[in-house]
Amino acid sequence: MYRIVKVLNNNVAIVRDGNDQQAVIMGAGITFHKKKGDLVNKEIVEKTFILRNQESQNNFSTLLKDIPLDFITTTYEIIEQAKKKFNYPVQEYIYVTLTDHIYLSYQNLNKGTYENTKLPDMRKDYPVEQKIGETALQLIREKLGIDFPQEEVSRIALHFINAKGTSVSGETDERIEKAIIDLVQHELAQSGIKRTNSNKNYYDRLMIHLNYFLERLLSDEGAQDSFSLNFEANLKQDYPAAYQIGNRIYELIGSQLGKTLNENERIYFTIHIQRLL
Repeated sequence: MYRIVKVLNNNVAIVRDGNDQQAVIMGAGITFHKKKGDLVNKEIVEKTFILRNQESQNNFSTLLKDIPLDFITTTYEIIEQAKKKFNYPVQEYIYVTLTDHIYLSYQNLNKGTYENTKLPDMRKDYPVEQKIGETALQLIREKLGIDFPQEEVSRIALHFINAKGTSVSGETDERIEKAIIDLVQHELAQSGIKRTNSNKNYYDRLMIHLNYFLERLLSDEGAQDSFSLNFEANLKQDYPAAYQIGNRIYELIGSQLGKTLNENERIYFTIHIQRLL
């Protein structure tokens, strides 16, 4: 049996299981006429997303403030499928970044402001991530009724490549993190990139990525797999201005921390900056 912590709607609730672990449960009408403290039979629950630690709980609560519940649960299902069907390990922050990305893409599509960003073909070098992206688009179509452009397959695949690995542990030094972010924002300003009403969504996504990257780096997490050289070469050729700025930020962070950064980060910075440009 599950004990309800918070009813989200007639079909979804935050609960605690027999091991006092928090989870999100889903099922048609499972919380109808129920309230906090009531019990729900596990047999009528259709889906369960375990909130394994405090970070998971905080992430879910943060998302609930700004993003509709159906987008959150659909994204969680995409991630859980990647873990189970493709045996793909992910870090905790992907629940926030991917949910945020899918909802932002939906908003842009709805407002007619969706922008195509040419990404190198990933099918050969990243077949698993490509399959995850294709499965994600199918789930989004089924659960949310949204037909995203095929390009979203590669964008979603990038989120999984970025978050591949084990979950992050350890404390970060907030003073160092803030100092680095200030330096990056100054470097962006030197290149004519500042946060405005028209670019704030993309600017904030870059800052979210930077925050999570610094958390991983300052927690001394192991290195991630690197992108293929062909992928980076294509990106450099297609977006020379963004690549140049991204490379400066990459070198700036490495110099400030006295560390050799994963080559992936130069690519992620390039993609974020290209959107801003």
